[in-house]
Amino acid sequence: MDATIPQLVYDIIDLIASLIRLLGLAVFGLGIGWLAVDLLRQAKAWQFQAIVFLGLAGLAIAMVDFLAWGAMGAFCIGVGVAILLWGMPKKKKKEEKED
Repeated sequence: MDATIPQLVYDIIDLIASLIRLLGLAVFGLGIGWLAVDLLRQAKAWQFQAIVFLGLAGLAIAMVDFLAWGAMGAFCIGVGVAILLWGMPKKKKKEEKED
């Protein structure tokens, strides 16, 4: 009797692991993007802003070498969404004056 696991099971596990990696890196990118935006807002000196920017760019460059392209894309999408959500200037609410 053959007790080996069929190749289909390994393929399903590999697919699930890839999806978890993509979702995890998207959430990680969202967190790193929020942290970068928050640090850039709090920075008073341009040197600190340059350090935050170069750190985020360096992280993305290092990930290109060590991650799969899909995972890198998920990270960059997460960072982009964070910048769009929290980095854009807020619109001031117009107060309506009642007579």
